[in-house]
Amino acid sequence: MARVKTETLRSVDVNSLEVQAKEYAFVKKQLEHWEKQQKDLKEKLFAHIEEVGEIDSKGNIVIELPKEIEGFVSIMKQRRVSRKINEQVADELIAAKGLEEKLYKTIRVIDEDALMAALYSDELTEEEVDEMYPQNIVWALVMNKK
Repeated sequence: MARVKTETLRSVDVNSLEVQAKEYAFVKKQLEHWEKQQKDLKEKLFAHIEEVGEIDSKGNIVIELPKEIEGFVSIMKQRRVSRKINEQVADELIAAKGLEEKLYKTIRVIDEDALMAALYSDELTEEEVDEMYPQNIVWALVMNKK
């Protein structure tokens, strides 16, 4: 059985910057590994589900597991549908039907180029423009390599 130097373990300050940075880097690396592993397994499971799964009433593809695994009894490739308007098709159809007045609305939008021109022509001050563009600061923890 391996011996551990207990005096070394006792002298480590778990709240030190070095220990926390080392632990953070380790956890980050582990997360990257597990996320890649999860992605690879997901692709393999999708292939298996597509091969032998059955389509349910909602369009999902389902496989019943032969026995319960970690509380799960089936796996499913879930169908998720989203809809987004195709602007070009909509524009053509609306024009063809003569519905522009009914189906379009005018939205007031600040012309940022004109706003900057107003600043340069001294119609607005830099302080006023700064008020219009408040800073939003988001912090990220980055571990830099050599």
